[in-house]
Amino acid sequence: MKQTIFLVFVVILAVRGVTISDFMSRNPTYDNRATPETNIISTLIFRSSIQCASYCTRNDECKSIMYNMNTHFCQLLSVHMDAVSDAGLQTYLGWLYYERKIDGTMLTTTTVDVETTVVSTETTQTTFDCSIWHYRFGHWYLLDSNYRTFNDSRTFCANLSPSAYVIEVESQAENDWFLELTSTLCEAPYEYWLNGYDTDNSGTFTWIDSQTPSTYTNWYTAEPNDSLGTAETCIASSTGYGGVWVDIPCTDTRPVVCERNV
Repeated sequence: MKQTIFLVFVVILAVRGVTISDFMSRNPTYDNRATPETNIISTLIFRSSIQCASYCTRNDECKSIMYNMNTHFCQLLSVHMDAVSDAGLQTYLGWLYYERKIDGTMLTTTTVDVETTVVSTETTQTTFDCSIWHYRFGHWYLLDSNYRTFNDSRTFCANLSPSAYVIEVESQAENDWFLELTSTLCEAPYEYWLNGYDTDNSGTFTWIDSQTPSTYTNWYTAEPNDSLGTAETCIASSTGYGGVWVDIPCTDTRPVVCERNV
């Protein structure tokens, strides 16, 4: 009886191997190799390389992935790794490289290996998970849709593990990612807290966590202005309206995107 069960198991895996090779295959040449950040579409967290590969196959820009078996980080890459895109060793080990076929053929010829091949067609489609951390521009971001005052939002982010802070939007690129995360991927185009105080309506301030001046700003017309006749020293970004900034009372409640450094 044990022998019969074993034979059936092997047949199932062999069928899976054929299906896998039609979409994505292992290329160990670039295991544990890094690539410039411009080639990284996004870094996500998935429980398995299967989910990581499945996510890549539904993204037209994604040409390959790096999946770390230890941290479960999934990097979607816009290139097939080669000598030009190879930037040397990763900062830590555990990265496995997989690549998609081009025009019906794989870049490299590999023997189907059950232990190292990724399934992309046998998994249920994975929607974007707004409840986990997402990596971009050397930082991690986590959206929380619960409404809190600014101080309560700061406390919420600080109490996360690892500790984080309310998002500090310091460039147009980061603002675009903020809009993509909240409005497009998570379909939550609301006003979100930013991690700064505008105490004098000058429009310039210092970010609370990084303690750097706000060289990038995105104020809405005539903002900041204390329009309610009361002190509006906190700042919110209207992600449903291009991410423009407005000053509001700190006792108002808004959702938050927490940010943390690597």
